[in-house]
Amino acid sequence: MPELFYPLLFEPSLHVKVWGGKRLASRLGKHLPTDEPYGESWEIFWQNRVANGAQRGKPLGQLIQEQPLALAGKADADAEFPLLVKFIDANDWLSVQVHPNDALAMELEGEPRGKTECWYIVDAAPNAQIIYGFSQPTDAESFRRAIAEGRAREYLQFVPVQAGDFIFVPAGTMHAIGTGVLLYELQQTSDTTYRVYDWDRLGLDGKPRPLHLEKALRCTHFDVMPSAKVPYEEREVAAGVRHAQLIAGQYFCLERFRLSQSASWQVERIGRAHLLTVTQGNLALRTDESAELLILQHGNSVFVPACLSFAMQALSSQPTEVLIATETN
Repeated sequence: MPELFYPLLFEPSLHVKVWGGKRLASRLGKHLPTDEPYGESWEIFWQNRVANGAQRGKPLGQLIQEQPLALAGKADADAEFPLLVKFIDANDWLSVQVHPNDALAMELEGEPRGKTECWYIVDAAPNAQIIYGFSQPTDAESFRRAIAEGRAREYLQFVPVQAGDFIFVPAGTMHAIGTGVLLYELQQTSDTTYRVYDWDRLGLDGKPRPLHLEKALRCTHFDVMPSAKVPYEEREVAAGVRHAQLIAGQYFCLERFRLSQSASWQVERIGRAHLLTVTQGNLALRTDESAELLILQHGNSVFVPACLSFAMQALSSQPTEVLIATETN
């Protein structure tokens, strides 16, 4: 088998944010090159460059363009892989914002896709919260007036969160991530964000960050008290291996595996790439095509090409937690 086909590690894309902190380093082991507040680590993204093996230095999109079926599972796969995996460290509130769906992203921005996303809470400070939808009935005109009068918070639903919570955020949902939350995000590949409120603060350049009120209101679903947390069941699928299906949706699927010490699990080839992220513990990964082990530490992510089956084995004395994302379409 050509040496192209092996699990791909990437150089993460790190993003400084006014609301960022230091937990990408202290909790997830990322190397932060400066003392600035880093808020996002884009783990698997079509422009990220490979950090291991024969394809080191090449962007993921180039490899998919060269071998679409083997890498992404589709002969016509676009180089712009449609899923993005990231970590977010909220040392302060993110802006209150909304994302467009596919149709509105094309209409308003000329972009090929909108941004539906989901969050898995990796860690949360006591009393940490998110904003999700509205707390009382409103419409575009009423909410616009509330923002102008400084009363936006009155209309927003605040939801407490803790580690292990799973939240699905479809396009059109008004939302914000709160202080003290460290999370894993799986999303459509899009960075189109419409801010409606930014907590009256200044950006890193000392100026207020721009708002996008009219576009945001075009996109928003004014649901009252929508359920933010998605319940899920965990079951034992093998000795020392517990599995939970977090979501199987229109754009992506996300599963969680928890493996006790030395436990292992085989993942069969299904014709789709697997995007693995270790959120606790350490993991050994082996493909059927190679006797070599790839060691993943907590905070590491890896792209397993669609043409490969693989086995994973826990290496930690404490339970190892792994999130596995796949494309639906």
